Amino acid sequence: MKKRKLLGQISVFGSAIIFGFTPVLAAISYRGGNNGINMAFLRALLPIPLLLWIGRKMPWPRKGQWKRGLFAGCLSFGCMLLLYTSYEHISPGLATTLHFLYPMYVAVYEAARAKKRPGKRRVFGLSLAFAGTLLFIERGESGSFIGLGMAIGSGIFYAAYIIALGKEAKDPMPIFRLILLVSLSGVFMCGLLGVAMNKITFSISPLAWLCAISVTLFAAVLGSTLFQYGVRVVGEANAALFSLFEPIVSVLFSVWLLNDTLSVRKIMGSILILSSLFITQLPGKRKATVKGKG
Repeated sequence: MKKRKLLGQISVFGSAIIFGFTPVLAAISYRGGNNGINMAFLRALLPIPLLLWIGRKMPWPRKGQWKRGLFAGCLSFGCMLLLYTSYEHISPGLATTLHFLYPMYVAVYEAARAKKRPGKRRVFGLSLAFAGTLLFIERGESGSFIGLGMAIGSGIFYAAYIIALGKEAKDPMPIFRLILLVSLSGVFMCGLLGVAMNKITFSISPLAWLCAISVTLFAAVLGSTLFQYGVRVVGEANAALFSLFEPIVSVLFSVWLLNDTLSVRKIMGSILILSSLFITQLPGKRKATVKGKG
């Protein structure tokens, strides 16, 4: 039992490293002629043959499931379009940190839906996150401001995607069919936008192709598999805590491989945001049950 739990923790931690490292690969591919919209398009297109082969014996979704899967795909790749494009303006590490505000948005939605006031700990966490976000805004950096907005917007789309998945779980379809529908939505959505903006290109350097393929295989296949396994073993709350390593890994790799520099303001902002996530993701204390003497 302990070995299985340890394996689950290692799996979630491994997925955090993968999801933290792949944004840096995407940014490296931009140096070889790739761009954010094209990266999102390739991220949707490349896994389709593998998904069709894996799910060849699985039943196809029903009509209602098709609609929900395609809608979830629009939300997922709306997130990817904003996040991948933000790498053209700010470092992947900072973008990933801001993207990771999405648990806050989900919490706000759930509180509003339940018509309940958020607890003191959640309000404190939201305040820290807001203060941390303000520290990323620096005067005279219009490109940074655009990237900042895109990274935050990607978190909003991802929060909506998570909410949509929660509704899909009430009438679930085979997981690889769902991923296929999400990818098909991404191909249509990113392809249409890319053609309109003249951003779709296959004329990228061999290194850019290697990075793009690696992002697809690592993020879509290995990272997702490790994370799903880890969640089943250690639970959602513990998995969420281990996932907080993702923006940390992304920041470290950005500094190491992309030679990014971090100002004191941005370091403080990152610390505040990560602290806010840690505070809000901690499981609540259980009330102790006191048994009387009989």
